Amino acid sequence: MSEEKNWQFELEEYIKQGEPGQIEKSEAWQTAIGLQAVDGLVCFGYLADSSVL
Repeated sequence: MSEEKNWQFELEEYIKQGEPGQIEKSEAWQTAIGLQAVDGLVCFGYLADSSVL
């Protein structure tokens, strides 16, 4: 499959699945923050105070 067709297929699959829900987004953010903590980075400001988590 050519790269263009592969890209179109992936886009179609994304559109079918739709946007992730609040729980999925929260889990993704918590994972990202945890990975940053491994490197000694700390989340400050808006993200820490937001309702995303």
